[in-house]
Amino acid sequence: MFTALVLAALAAPSADLTDAAKKQLKAVEGDWTLVSWVISGEERVFPAEEQVPVTVTGTKFTFGKYGDGEVVALDSAADPKTVDFKMLRKPESGVTNEAIFKVEKDALTVVVYLGEGSMRPATFDAAGEKGSNVGKFVLRRSRK
Repeated sequence: MFTALVLAALAAPSADLTDAAKKQLKAVEGDWTLVSWVISGEERVFPAEEQVPVTVTGTKFTFGKYGDGEVVALDSAADPKTVDFKMLRKPESGVTNEAIFKVEKDALTVVVYLGEGSMRPATFDAAGEKGSNVGKFVLRRSRK
């Protein structure tokens, strides 16, 4: 669940992508590090030794030890931008995670609903509400 949230912001759709979606996906390709999250009002900032590596390549992403995922839809024209993704686990869950995201310089913020069913968050502040089942993941682009 947590893995899916962070990775949602990092990838783009594997299906028929618009040119704008492909451009957005290209902008988030590469190596990232999860530095903090807020889930249902509870915040955690990760010390350097606990930060989670995230890699985005094409429509696929890897979320450290938590697993792999794939973007199935992305709308870079929406405000806020939207992304739908699935975690690639066996057995498959069939769950599509709905998220919003933004890229600001070297920061990627993804807000995703972590509960049962579908419900895309409407704002980047949604994760601040206790019991919301919404997570906000903040990643920084890794520099080599």
